[in-house]
Amino acid sequence: MRNVVLLFIVCISFAVSQDVKVDTLESLGTEFFENLEIDSDIGEIIEHLEFVRIELNRVTIDDLIEIPFISRDIAVKIISHRDKIGGFESKEQVFDIPDVDDLVKLFLYRNGYIQKPKLNFQARVRTLRRANLKEFTKDFDVNFKTYQSARIAFSNFSGGLVIEKDYGERKINDLTHFYVDYKSGGFFREFIVGSYTLMFGQGILMWRPVALGKGSDVILPAIRSSENYVSGYASTDEVKPLFGGAIKTKFKSFEALLFYSKTNLPTSLDTTGLVRYIDFSGINITRGFSLSRKLIGGVLSFSKQNFYTGVLIYHEKFGNSFSKSISRPFGSGNFYYGFEYGVYFWNLNFFGEVASSQFLYFSVVSGLNAVFKDLELVFQYRNMNSNFTTINGNIFGERYGEAWNEEGFYSGLRLKMGIVKLSGYYDVFKFPRSNLDATKNGVDYRVEISLRVSRSIEVKLMRKEKTTIKGMEIYDEFGRPRLVEGDEKRGNWRFEVENRFKDVAFRSRVEFIRREFGDVETGFLIYQGVKYQAFKFLRVYTRILFFRSDSYWSRIYVYEDDLDGVVSLIPLYGRGLRWYIVAKYNYGKNFSIQLKYGETFFANDESARNIFGVQLSVRF
Repeated sequence: MRNVVLLFIVCISFAVSQDVKVDTLESLGTEFFENLEIDSDIGEIIEHLEFVRIELNRVTIDDLIEIPFISRDIAVKIISHRDKIGGFESKEQVFDIPDVDDLVKLFLYRNGYIQKPKLNFQARVRTLRRANLKEFTKDFDVNFKTYQSARIAFSNFSGGLVIEKDYGERKINDLTHFYVDYKSGGFFREFIVGSYTLMFGQGILMWRPVALGKGSDVILPAIRSSENYVSGYASTDEVKPLFGGAIKTKFKSFEALLFYSKTNLPTSLDTTGLVRYIDFSGINITRGFSLSRKLIGGVLSFSKQNFYTGVLIYHEKFGNSFSKSISRPFGSGNFYYGFEYGVYFWNLNFFGEVASSQFLYFSVVSGLNAVFKDLELVFQYRNMNSNFTTINGNIFGERYGEAWNEEGFYSGLRLKMGIVKLSGYYDVFKFPRSNLDATKNGVDYRVEISLRVSRSIEVKLMRKEKTTIKGMEIYDEFGRPRLVEGDEKRGNWRFEVENRFKDVAFRSRVEFIRREFGDVETGFLIYQGVKYQAFKFLRVYTRILFFRSDSYWSRIYVYEDDLDGVVSLIPLYGRGLRWYIVAKYNYGKNFSIQLKYGETFFANDESARNIFGVQLSVRF
């Protein structure tokens, strides 16, 4: 009977369907986040995209490439089509842009406009509660997470504010970010005061706190084409955002950016008074040492339609010295230099960055993207020096959120053959400096085949495997432990079916995992999810899944539907069942309320965990 039920869950999505309805940001979330395997909250990307407004007839290439999934090649195609037709007369014309992915067209339609609105405003309040709902009001500091944000755009001005308290923190305003941004079309292009981020080149020295990593999209995350891009910051990272001011000017094809920042970082000191680590977790449960950090620098860049280059120079000064035992070689009082380039020739895009600390140590990222009619390729080489790193470094590589001590070569391929899509990557990497018990090198590959059975039914098969060499503990004949090198192999098989009706969509998945590292461990997951447009003003999402794994090391990650602006990437291990329901109610175009409730039952210890969330949003 159990096998019959599992078969029914997998196959129910093959029902006959009608027209398809697509929510752009939900589709983007599924496309980019569904297959990531990182313990990091990347919801701020989606939250940022929610507020992006695109004036279709005035937007520039530089404006478009600020969007994470739009490369310079795609931006050039959008602008070229607009110039060819003499401008857009209606938003629907974006669907006529040739050689551009449908998700990009949908995003332009969703967030674009022909006539610039006078005012945009969005406010959001969110509360999440974990643990037992029977004790809902108890332990506010431990079990509640709160979030308040507001964004506004009026004429050439825009601004943002975010206030957050994480689980375990006592103050409701434990984190606060705000900014005011002014943009114009003259010589002084942009001026920002408050919290902001700076992105340069491939992210060796400067990038946003979060970025897309290895996953289902094998091309775009490896291609970074942001030139001289500064942006106001109103999200939830506590360490990496800069705070101060930045001004950008432009004269013909040249742009110049000057910036200043002063922040305080949560750290811990050793017994000699030196900094032994920087706390990047963002959870301030205990009061530690506050380390001051000052930056001053600038960027000079030159760009044409098919070429850009730029130079970044800045000085960084910390208020205290670092211990020799710190895990990352952060300098104190150092100058940093970066050089970026991008060349577009025929169907080829050459891109890269070279960066240095004090002109003593160098790191490099270089790559090539080739685009043909139904085939796209990307190749990226990276060599991160082990003798220097920066707080804001964040390259595309094996180490998520860092730019340090890594050498690797990544290849990605995406091919379309009628109703069949093939995508995959192959990544070879090594870490020159490593402890005996740490990972030294490895190979990672992923292959996915997608078959469009009909207009609304899609079947996917995925195979992923990562093999690394790392230290492992064994025991000799006398029972004494010692460390030796061993191969860890982790492989996934996944089968998925998605079917979209007019008002309802089904997603079914079965996934297996096998981990070998001395012993063999396995994991298994099966789920059925439903998205239902109950009424024009009400959408409901629900999912039930069963999981089993031998331990945390054979865990399986799964992406969940959640409140807008929240990305839930859950690692499941042990043996149990999880279910959740999300309801999103829209009152007109200006007000929405969203609720989520979920429970996880563990068969091992007969325990249960639940989470409840509520969010209110106002937008006009």
